[in-house]
Amino acid sequence: MGKLSFWSFFSDQGRDLPLPRESVNGQTVVIAGTNVGLGLEASVHVANKKPSLLIATCRNTIKCEQTLKSRFLRERCAGTQPASLDSWPLELSSFDNVCSFVDRFDAEGPERLNIFVANAGTFRPVYTRTQDDWEIMLQVNYLSIALLSVLLLPHLLHSATCDDPSRLVLVSSLGHYLAEPVLTSSRNWDHVLGTINAEKFGASGRYRITRYNLSKMLQVAFVRELAARLPSPTPLVITAVDPGLCHSSLQRELEKYCLLRIILAFVKWLLRARTSEMGSRNLVYAALARNAQDLHGRYMSSCEVVEECDYLLSAEGKAFSERLWWETIGVLSKVDDRVSQIVSTYLSAT
Repeated sequence: MGKLSFWSFFSDQGRDLPLPRESVNGQTVVIAGTNVGLGLEASVHVANKKPSLLIATCRNTIKCEQTLKSRFLRERCAGTQPASLDSWPLELSSFDNVCSFVDRFDAEGPERLNIFVANAGTFRPVYTRTQDDWEIMLQVNYLSIALLSVLLLPHLLHSATCDDPSRLVLVSSLGHYLAEPVLTSSRNWDHVLGTINAEKFGASGRYRITRYNLSKMLQVAFVRELAARLPSPTPLVITAVDPGLCHSSLQRELEKYCLLRIILAFVKWLLRARTSEMGSRNLVYAALARNAQDLHGRYMSSCEVVEECDYLLSAEGKAFSERLWWETIGVLSKVDDRVSQIVSTYLSAT
C-alpha cells in the first residue's frame, strides 16, 4: 500500500533523474504555468525536442510576452525555430478564462494535441475566494485543471492511437499522502466539494495547510477516475506526477513573510530540495517515456510509478473518488455545457 517514508523521500531527493531521449518532432504540446519554475524548465526541455508547436501558458499577456522574450528561454532554446514556440494567457482562477483558452485552441490551434502538461498551481496561507466563489487552491489546483482536461479531451483523443497515445500529465504532490486524516469523516459530508470550499473547513492551522495537500489528492483521484473511463489499451495516457520538493515559485506567498522565508529556506536545505530543472524531469518523463501504457492512471515520483496514498486504494477511498468524480462533472457542466457532452461521448460510466 502507498506509504510516505521519510527516508525514502530523503534518498530520492538526492537522485539524478533521467531525461527521456524521445523526440516530439511534429507534435503539439501545451504546458500550463511556464513563466517560472517547473513549467519554464519543462518548456525548455520540450522546446529543444523540436515540437511542431509548443504553447507555453502564463497567467496574463504581459507574462506571456516576458516569457517569449526572456533571455533564459532564448539561450536555452537556441536551436528551436521561433514559429514552434508560442505563449497564450491562461488564468486558472477564472473559469471564463479557462473556457476562453479552449475556445481559442479550437479556433486557432492545430487539429492535433499530443501532450498537455497541467503544471500550474498555487498555495495560499490564508483563505481566499475567486471570482467564481471557490476557494482559490480548490479552483486553481483542481477544478480548473479538471475543466481543462475534459474540454481538451477530444483533441487529445483525436490525435492518437493505442500504439502512439497522447499524454495528459497532472502535476500533483507527495503532499497528497498527508491529506488522508481530513477525509476520515468524508462519508458524512453532504457534498464533497461544498464542504472543502467552506471557509470553516480551513478554520484551524492544521486544515489550512491541508487545503493544499487535499487539492493534490483530488488531482490523483481525478486521474484514477478519468483513466478508468477510457478504453484499455488507451489512446490517451493520463498520469499524476510528483516533482518532489523543489526550489520553485510555489511558496512565493509564504516568502512574503520574513520569518517564514527563513524557515522555508532552512527546510529546503535540510531536505535537499531539487532545482526546478531536476524536478521538471518528472513532468517530461511522464509526457514522453516509451512505456506509456504502464503509466496510465498511475501516480509517479522520481520518474517511477509508485502507489498512491492508502486512502485512495481502500474501498472507502474508491467510493470517495467516484463520488468526487460525479460532483466534479456536475459542477463543471454548469460552467460549460460541453463538459457533459464530452463525458457522455468519449467516456464510459463504469
